Amino acid sequence: MKIDRRRFLRQTGGVATIGALAGCSGGSGDGSGGDDGSTDGSDGGSTDTETGGDTTATTTSESSGDDLRLGVLLPFSGNYGWVGANVLPVVNMLVEEINADGGVDGRELSVVQGDTEASPDASVSATNRLINVEDVDVVIGPTSITMSAVIDTLVENEIPTVTPTAGTTSLDTRGGDFVFRTVSSDSLGGRAIARSMSDQQYNSLQDYERVALMVGDKEVFQSFKAPVRSSFEEFGGTITTAMDIRTGKASYTSEVEQMMQSNPEICVLIASVEDSVKITEAGFQANYEGNWFATQDQTNQDFLSQSENAVTEGMLGLNAAAYQPAQESGRLEDFFGRITEYAGWDEGGRTFATNTYDTINVVGLAMKQVAADGAELTGPNIASAIQTVATPPEEQVTTYSEGAAAIESGTDVNYEGLVGPIDFDENGNIVAPFSIKIAQDGEWTEAARLPPEAL
Repeated sequence: MKIDRRRFLRQTGGVATIGALAGCSGGSGDGSGGDDGSTDGSDGGSTDTETGGDTTATTTSESSGDDLRLGVLLPFSGNYGWVGANVLPVVNMLVEEINADGGVDGRELSVVQGDTEASPDASVSATNRLINVEDVDVVIGPTSITMSAVIDTLVENEIPTVTPTAGTTSLDTRGGDFVFRTVSSDSLGGRAIARSMSDQQYNSLQDYERVALMVGDKEVFQSFKAPVRSSFEEFGGTITTAMDIRTGKASYTSEVEQMMQSNPEICVLIASVEDSVKITEAGFQANYEGNWFATQDQTNQDFLSQSENAVTEGMLGLNAAAYQPAQESGRLEDFFGRITEYAGWDEGGRTFATNTYDTINVVGLAMKQVAADGAELTGPNIASAIQTVATPPEEQVTTYSEGAAAIESGTDVNYEGLVGPIDFDENGNIVAPFSIKIAQDGEWTEAARLPPEAL
C-alpha cells in the first residue's frame, strides 16, 4: 500500500506549516511511563517542530471538518518528552495507513497533540483544550504522572481513552467504561520484579532473599512500591528497608548509605533516569556490594549511556517482553522495519512503540465496528466497541485492514496485538509477558522471560 509520506502541522491559532513529525525534540529519555522531556536518540527522537505548554497541533494528510480526531495527550517537552517522541510517529503511521485504506465510514482520521509537560496543571489545560476546542473523539494517553489529574474529566465528557503508557495502579479498578490501556498495570509489573528476584531461573544470577526499596516520591514511582513489597514477602523474602526519596536532588549519598546499613543483597530502584544515575553512582563510590533492580523507567539505553559500565554491570531491569506469537509470525519484525523507516529511527524497538501500535488498531477497529453497525460515532458507542473488537472467541485479526475487511463482511473480530492478546478485563486492563534484562558491557540483554502464568 502506498502511503502519503507528507504530514501537515497546523499550530492552533497559527499558520499551517509542513513538519516531519518523527518524534519530539528535547533532552534525555527516561524509560517506561511518564510525562515531560527530551531525548538524545536512544528512546526518543527528533522532529522539525516543537510544541510546548498547552499548545496543540494537528497532523493529518488532508484534514477536513468531518474528520475523526485522535487527541494524543502526552508529554512533548521536558524530561519525559521521549514518551511523546516514541508514541507520536506510530500514531501518525497507523493513521495514514487507515486513511489510505478508506478511513472509517468515509471519514479520515486526524491527530491532535496535547502537551502534558509531565505536569498535572499542564495536563488539565491540554485535556480541556483537546475536548472543548479541538473536539477530539478519542484520546491516546496520558501517562501515569498525569492520569489522576485528568481521568475524571475524560470520563465525565465520555471521551474514549486508550493509554499505551500508564501502568499506574490507580487505574486498576477505574477503567473499563471509557478508559483502557495496552500496557500492563504496575501491580503486575511489581509482582514480576518480586518473582524474578526470588527465583534464579528468572534473573540468571541468584535467589535473592534480602531486598531494599528506594522509591521516588511521585505517584508514577510510588505505584510500584506496594506490589513489589507485598509480592516479595509473599514469595518468602525479606524487605530490609523501604525508603521514599525526594526526586530531583543533587546528591543521594546519604540515602544510599542509609540503604546499605540494612544490608540488602539487591535494591529495587524505582526512580527517574536522572535520579537513578546519581543513586547508582553513589552506590559505586560507597563500595555497595549488592545489586540493583530497575523498573521500565530505567531499562533503556539512555540510562546506561549516562553511566560508566562499571557502575551498571550486572544490574537487572524489567521490560515488556516480545509476544511470542507476534514474534514467530514475523509481525513484530515487520512492524519494527516499517516504523524504523517511517520515523527515521535507528531501531524500531522503542519503549511504548508496540503498545501504541495496538492502541491505534483497537481504536480504529472500534470506530469501524460502530460504523458497520449503523450507529453514530459517539464516545459511548466507540468505548463500548473497544471491548467488542478485542474480545475472544471471535475471528482473530492482527491488523486494521484485516479486521476492517472482516467487519465489513459482517464478522465479529478479536484483535490480537504485538504486546499480547489485548483481552481487556472489566476494568480495561490487559496481561502481557515480561522480560528480565541484565546490563552487560553497556547494553541491556535478556536474562529471562517471565510469562503471566508465572505470576
